Amino acid sequence: MLKIKKVIAIILLILLSATVFVGCGSNEEQVAVQLTPVEVYNVKTGDVELNYNVFGSIKPLREVSIVPKMAGIVENVMKGMGDRVNKDDVLFTLDKTNLYQQLAQLDAQLHQQLMQAEAAMRQAEIQYYSAKEDYEKNEVLFMAQAISQQMLEAYKKAFELAELQYTNAQDNYYLLQNKTLLGIAEDNSRLTQDTKSIIETQREAIVQMINDSEVKSPISGIVTLRNIEAGEMVSQQIPAFIIVDIDRVEVETEVTERMINNIFIGQELVVSINALNGKEFKGVVDTLSPAVSGQRVGYPVKIIIDNPNHEIKPGMFAEISFIMDRKDRVLVIPMEAVLASNNESYVYVLVDDTVIKQTVEVGYRDKNNLEIIDGLKDGDLVVVKGQHFIVDGERVQPVGGVQ
Repeated sequence: MLKIKKVIAIILLILLSATVFVGCGSNEEQVAVQLTPVEVYNVKTGDVELNYNVFGSIKPLREVSIVPKMAGIVENVMKGMGDRVNKDDVLFTLDKTNLYQQLAQLDAQLHQQLMQAEAAMRQAEIQYYSAKEDYEKNEVLFMAQAISQQMLEAYKKAFELAELQYTNAQDNYYLLQNKTLLGIAEDNSRLTQDTKSIIETQREAIVQMINDSEVKSPISGIVTLRNIEAGEMVSQQIPAFIIVDIDRVEVETEVTERMINNIFIGQELVVSINALNGKEFKGVVDTLSPAVSGQRVGYPVKIIIDNPNHEIKPGMFAEISFIMDRKDRVLVIPMEAVLASNNESYVYVLVDDTVIKQTVEVGYRDKNNLEIIDGLKDGDLVVVKGQHFIVDGERVQPVGGVQ
């Protein structure tokens, strides 16, 4: 029995020793875990820009509303929403049945006029040759002194009048003969407004309406609105299509009176698009107003951006950065490293494994970097992540960043 008690006592002692050992090990691990992990950045020289940022909404460089030149019934629609179109592509056509009927009626009237003109020309031709023959015969008689000078002059005038009437009848006939189904022949230089008949004027108007029934795009671009379907009635009151050209886009913004004299036409700048994860594009100042107008509070500026892949869409939000100044080879650190309290800027500098709070004087800042005028030197290690969870003099555990 005594031996059993000794064995139990030995086992309990071993277990107690193991518990104490593990507990001590656990405390050591807890001490290690309590060191706050931080990332640091090696202070170095670099370049920093002074930017002036404004905002605006993207618009297409060109946008046109398509309306027909006349009301009518839609016959065919060739393009739809989102389609790419080229200049002079047919977007839709209007029914031309009634126009062709009117044209046929006018052509019938012109044909009747042509027949009448031909008959008049043939009659004038007969009268011309008859008058010519009379004049030539009487000219011989005059030479033989068989008739008087006065009588010969009468025959001559009759011949000249018949000749003029014949020429006019020929002109009228051949001009009418040159009319075609959809227009007047190219040789129409003599057909002035004064010589056009009412039917001819009406016919030209109908032909123009037939041509206008094919509604074409005046620009190359993309269809952003289609308001019509085949069989519907369209008018000039509501746009049938809207076409936008976004090969280049524009953004209009405003700048203050302090900035206007630092901006010039042709100036290059950076435009970032929030909807494209802040992707940056090169923009160029296209127009710059020298005056504030209307209810504007600033000077209007328009920036043009090349958009060959159509990544930028109208309506997207843009941030425009004007570079106003630049400093080269100055001390720079990431902007997030700097904290502020009581109008004082400071950073945490890592010395061995301890952070020291260091007041700094800052200068220019751009999207990424901040100029340090005083308080740091080249090669210092500043905390850029974890700085919100540490205090001056605290031991930390560097776990990443540039050291």
